[in-house]
Amino acid sequence: MMAAVDLRAGTVDRPHSGVRRWLTDAERAHLSEPQAARLSLARSIGEDSPAAGPVETWLNTIDSNNTRAAYATDVRAFIEWLRERHGITADDAPVNLLAVTMDVVAAYADAMREMTGRYGKPLSATTRARRLSSLSALYKHLAARAVVPANPVRELERPKVSHDGKTPARDTSEMGRLIQAAENSPRDLALVLLLYVSAFRVTEVCRARAEHLIREGGRTLLVVPTKGGKSRTEPLDPAVVEVLELAMDGRTTGSLLLSDNGQTLARHHVPPILRRLAKAAGLDNPDAVRPHVMRTSAATAWLESGQPLQRVQHKLKHASSTTTERYHRRSRGVAEDAALSAALVAELPLGDVLAHLRSEHASPAAEGTTR
Repeated sequence: MMAAVDLRAGTVDRPHSGVRRWLTDAERAHLSEPQAARLSLARSIGEDSPAAGPVETWLNTIDSNNTRAAYATDVRAFIEWLRERHGITADDAPVNLLAVTMDVVAAYADAMREMTGRYGKPLSATTRARRLSSLSALYKHLAARAVVPANPVRELERPKVSHDGKTPARDTSEMGRLIQAAENSPRDLALVLLLYVSAFRVTEVCRARAEHLIREGGRTLLVVPTKGGKSRTEPLDPAVVEVLELAMDGRTTGSLLLSDNGQTLARHHVPPILRRLAKAAGLDNPDAVRPHVMRTSAATAWLESGQPLQRVQHKLKHASSTTTERYHRRSRGVAEDAALSAALVAELPLGDVLAHLRSEHASPAAEGTTR
């Protein structure tokens, strides 16, 4: 078993020797995405940099692993730009993040206009604004602790970001076809329903366990950990419960949904499943049918059917109604949440799909298709 890992240095103790060594590529491959992002940032900063400790302390103040990873990735992008700007190679002296001025950040903001992303397209205003926001969060923390004299990003003008959502919604007919494409797999169907009908985030679905299912007051509730160390209680539509029971196949403990090899369904497993179903359903641009599209589609369907913004906001667990409004391109309680899910179920061809699943699940020939 691997001894204590120092993510900041990217090293690990040699057992019983007191000597440290670099993590191997194989060991790095087993790090989680947030851990890998922090390690990459730490290596970019440099173990001996005066910024290494303060940056690590800042990251430790962030509750959400995903937010921590996103911040680390954004700060690393800034460091890589600084290295390129000053001609510093990876083996040279570390970049001094504590000496950054507003002029330097302004130059970075200008440079980002000419940068491209992973697909060769220019960085969007949203990406540029997010990167500057990440830097501002870092320097705000450092300034509050007198590590730097001031936040060099605070007075900088940020890129203007459209308040229209950028995630394309799918209409109810397309979602119906997606449901039908999952008719041979209780696991796939349960995944689609949890993301769409119940509007869970993909991380919430992957964290959910069988033990999180609670029967209360004639309803089945799913209580799962959410962002910021909190929990979310969501009433499940009876149709969703039935599909889940088929997918769990009698299990009462462990992960709610399993991967194809019977392990915990991880976040990176979900996009390929949705892409496969979208292709089978004949949807346009199936690669764009990603987990967040499911929530966007649910929000859009509810708002366009006349549901009050506040109800949809509560269902999606958005802190701000502005976030919910972004889902509305063209235009509270547990009982209300249940009614919203039921409204979507009524628009889906679930009756025939469930009948098919029941017959397949009861048939010996269906063995191996119950994930």
